[in-house]
Amino acid sequence: MIKTPQTLTDVNIFIDGIGHLGTSKKITLPKIEQLRETITAGGFERSVDLGIFKELDSEFTLSEYSPIVLAAMAAGQATGLGVNITVKGSFFQDGKRTSILATLQGSIDLDDGDMEAKKEVERKVSMKPWLYAMEIDGKQGLMLDTKNMIAIIDGVDYLSDLRAHIQ
Repeated sequence: MIKTPQTLTDVNIFIDGIGHLGTSKKITLPKIEQLRETITAGGFERSVDLGIFKELDSEFTLSEYSPIVLAAMAAGQATGLGVNITVKGSFFQDGKRTSILATLQGSIDLDDGDMEAKKEVERKVSMKPWLYAMEIDGKQGLMLDTKNMIAIIDGVDYLSDLRAHIQ
């Protein structure tokens, strides 16, 4: 059976405890990358995983100057708990809709960039999340919690042995 490509139909961004953050055309969710080292053995160079995940980064561009961004930034600074962001989206493929839910918690930075007359507003928000979780169609796909050393990917916690060794 030939499948058509998935299309992101719509996406909304919310800040927990405050409400709808605003409209966005583009969201960059964190890359899940492992730290690797190149070794030489047997006449070959090759990369080996070190069992360490790289720092998480996320960014999204808002199409409006919502004061909610500043309120969330202030609240996160005041409590030291950061900002909780929820991204809700819907994919469409072969007549079926599939939900996607991403949860991020961390500190945010704001880039209001250039303002140009007759141009759509672009307000960039970048985030260094210490927690990142994703559900697809209601099923947890991953959960990375950098404060508690948890890295669950497709139901497997890749850092459980590390926690057992050092705690």
